[in-house]
Amino acid sequence: MKELLKDEKLFKIVKSNYGNIAQFISIDPNNNTQVKLAIINGYNHYKFQSIKEAILLLIDSSRSKKVNIRSFTKESLKGHSLYYGKSKEDIDEILHIIKNNASEGKYSIINENIDVMDGGVSGVVLGNIVEFSPDDTPKCVDKDGVCRLNKQLAYSLIHTIYGFTPNINFSKEYRVEFSIHPNREGVNKDHTIIWEYEKCKIYNYDEKIIWPNNFSKFIGDKVFGLLIASYLGFNVPYTTVISRRVAPFSFGKKTGLHEKWLRTCPIVKEPGKYTTSSTWSDPFFLMLDEEKKGNEDVNIASIISQDSVNAKYSGACIIEKDRNEDIIEGVIGKGDAFMIGSDSYDNLPSNVLNRVAEVNNKIRSNMHILGDQISIEWVYDGDKVWVVQLNQLQSKASFDSHTIVDGMAKKFIDFDVKKGLEELRALIVSVKDKDIGIRLIGKVGITSHFGDVLRQNNIPSYIINE
Repeated sequence: MKELLKDEKLFKIVKSNYGNIAQFISIDPNNNTQVKLAIINGYNHYKFQSIKEAILLLIDSSRSKKVNIRSFTKESLKGHSLYYGKSKEDIDEILHIIKNNASEGKYSIINENIDVMDGGVSGVVLGNIVEFSPDDTPKCVDKDGVCRLNKQLAYSLIHTIYGFTPNINFSKEYRVEFSIHPNREGVNKDHTIIWEYEKCKIYNYDEKIIWPNNFSKFIGDKVFGLLIASYLGFNVPYTTVISRRVAPFSFGKKTGLHEKWLRTCPIVKEPGKYTTSSTWSDPFFLMLDEEKKGNEDVNIASIISQDSVNAKYSGACIIEKDRNEDIIEGVIGKGDAFMIGSDSYDNLPSNVLNRVAEVNNKIRSNMHILGDQISIEWVYDGDKVWVVQLNQLQSKASFDSHTIVDGMAKKFIDFDVKKGLEELRALIVSVKDKDIGIRLIGKVGITSHFGDVLRQNNIPSYIINE
């Protein structure tokens, strides 16, 4: 069976009802005066008089009134230049890019530009994991700071935050590039856009979360940790998040009280620096006032309104792999003063210690996701232990090595990802079938194109984030 080209795959997604795509046209380098394939809303059976006409109609049909230009060859589908955000005023430049692509034997895909700064995320689904970032294209997986979650957790978080589950209807053996948007986009006016897919060998990838990452910074470090805790079934007080970048959303469980805490959520954790209030106050004034405490132009990602907990005891824990190394500390009543060091801890009664230890054991059972050293802040109301903050500690555990292709080799060669894909391909040619593996040095995702070429060539390999 003939393998479909990149533009033919996009065409098939729509025609076979596999999902939603951005409107596009494509150009064959062997016939660069005519449109090869086109999906533009309202022009399904239209015969375009010229490529220029098709591009102008595509721009008019786009919400952004802009297009992007990608290219590929039959031999090399990835890693080529992307020209982003071109408008009608750039039509001559667009036509010149297409002509140059054709002269180099490259196909061109011109697709409607969909704003990646709209509060959504883009990324890649591969096997059991999803990697994604805000304010970027699916190429984000080639960059630093990508958020990696197991698929079920990723879909749950997206549903909680955006109100819908990603519409990605591919089986586990497919690598799928996608983007999520608060507003409906694309051919089907849906919230999910599929950009590319390909069949891959199935691996079970490391599901361990690493944060801070680009997404945790986007919604606020505190919010990210609480979302993870809520997903894992811990008691998290009912929380409404008012964010700079996404519409308000809520999660957690009702505590039985109608009082509200007001908590600031910095982009990254800065213990004790920003306000947590046990009573409601003007959130707009609070935001302005709190921002003055930071060193960056923007320091606070969001503010949360959270159900109050009737605090009989409050405190914090550090949870280790060995339960005998756990640290549990706390005080009678509210723990605000204790957490900022102005109040010493109390001797907690055994019944409280036991209830908190139950929470710690549950965290320990999830260390394959959370990491080997976790801290929480907790409040006990006499019935339940509520988790009011969850953080990943990196002082002991190593979160740096991530397997791309599992396998043994006589030796491993280091490859700095700054050298680029072409040098990696050349290195693969030189080591293939010689029992040599490759260590990628740099902060890239497992689903990145660096990972792709290693998987395609079945080279034992892993990533060291430096």
